[in-house]
Amino acid sequence: MKNLGLMTVFLAGMMLTGCLESGQGTEVPSNLNNGDFSVITDPGQDTSNNGGGQNGGNTTPDDGGSSTPQLPSEPDGFYINKGQALTSSTNLMLDFYPPFYAAYTKVSENDTCTGGVWAGYADVGSFVSSKINQNVPLSVQFRDHDGRMSSCNVRSIFIDQAGPDIVFAKYPSAPVEEGLDVEIVFSVTDPGAGVAEVTCQFANTSKPCAAGQNKILFPKMAGGDYTLTVLAKDKLGFSSQKSVSFKVSSLYKQMAQNVKVNEYKKVDILFVIDNSGSMAYEQKSMASRVRNFLDVVKGLDWQIAVTTTDPVHKTLGDGRLVPLYGKTGSYILTSSVSDADARYTLGMTLQRPETGSGSEQGIYVAYRAIERSLAAAGGNTNFIRPDAQLAVVLISDEDESANGPKNDPANFVKFVQDSFAGQKSMSFHSIIARPGDKACLNGEGYSAGYRYEQISKLTGGVIGDVCATDYAAQVQGIAEGVRKTLKSITLSCAPIVDSMRSILVLKDGQVYNGTSKMEGLNLVFDGMLPAGNYEVYYSCLK
Repeated sequence: MKNLGLMTVFLAGMMLTGCLESGQGTEVPSNLNNGDFSVITDPGQDTSNNGGGQNGGNTTPDDGGSSTPQLPSEPDGFYINKGQALTSSTNLMLDFYPPFYAAYTKVSENDTCTGGVWAGYADVGSFVSSKINQNVPLSVQFRDHDGRMSSCNVRSIFIDQAGPDIVFAKYPSAPVEEGLDVEIVFSVTDPGAGVAEVTCQFANTSKPCAAGQNKILFPKMAGGDYTLTVLAKDKLGFSSQKSVSFKVSSLYKQMAQNVKVNEYKKVDILFVIDNSGSMAYEQKSMASRVRNFLDVVKGLDWQIAVTTTDPVHKTLGDGRLVPLYGKTGSYILTSSVSDADARYTLGMTLQRPETGSGSEQGIYVAYRAIERSLAAAGGNTNFIRPDAQLAVVLISDEDESANGPKNDPANFVKFVQDSFAGQKSMSFHSIIARPGDKACLNGEGYSAGYRYEQISKLTGGVIGDVCATDYAAQVQGIAEGVRKTLKSITLSCAPIVDSMRSILVLKDGQVYNGTSKMEGLNLVFDGMLPAGNYEVYYSCLK
């Protein structure tokens, strides 16, 4: 090994995941970039409202947001705000057109004419809505002095008081080596008024971006700390702003990581299943799609549990394990049950009957599932065993939909490393709508899984196709990837291997020459690691 002599000097002083700072940096090339960037926009993803309001009347879309009403020549029932489809005020003005001489009017904030209160009739009135940032239905009935009632008249209007939604899908989750390109992908949408303008600000430079999906490319970045800020305004003047920060570094740190390897062949496997409405097609045959998974992990001491991508449900979400099908009060499937029982139970548990939140957050719920296991909470108790490796298998047709700390791929890996003192190898496998797979994205795939692809690459996981009619081949590949986790050591950061730096592995104080390769953060060996105490020395970007 190139740095064996150097590393031997430091062996006595190294502690678990200890860090030796290298005093050397790389020379900064004079032609590196510190501010310029290019923008590529795909406008097809803006989900602006195009006039769904005022049922019963026709609307003509204007330039992308609100709608100009074309009122029917024969007034019928009532109008909201003279037939407008969009407003920023909760105070709605109503014009009434009863089919007969009316004495009373009832206005309800629904589409069923239930819940309103009868009041004396007047040609005009007002209604203060309790709802914002959504399409609000109103229904009206009329009654005369003889008790005759009209049919239920329904119209709606979109009340918009929020700026556009800004979601970052792809961004650097770890320091970037100086001189490399940086790519950031984000989307800007507004379901109400529509997006009026988008501005991207970076390093004292402002450029116009647009509604829909934007791809920002920063070429050959120089060292430093950077922030991209996106500012958006809708057609009613409401604004929003979000930022993402990243670091470009030219310095290195030397890492020492101690890992104890046993021969237990234990692995804990967490399935994260998208149970949102958009997954209805894939859910129909989920049991058959994953039928061969257990055949490949046979012979391992495995535990399997299932959670959903729903981040909020009080019994089936937020990282809680779902009950096993047909096994009341049981949440963890183990290798001790018969093959037939295990295969049937897993398949039926994965095939979710409920419709969960449309805000899918697969990384977040996996993070929460581990937190709940560590806290010995509910059905998660004892799922993550201290002497077992960890594999996550996610199946979703949409990307992570939030940008909190627990939604971040690098934070997830760091959380596992910190929680188990660097002793647990882990892999994250994803069956998703793969970025660039136009056939899937134009079919059953809802949106590209940028962050799921990122975390799978980060941990050496398999990336499958959620639109495939049969998951047999890719599920077999994932199961083989789970077995590979038992031959891996998950490093704390991405190692740099070049003419000056390499990876040194010692077993029980002696150089271990087992053939290996890096897959993301996983140092994967060709064969099973013999039991013993391992020390891994490597260099990372600081």
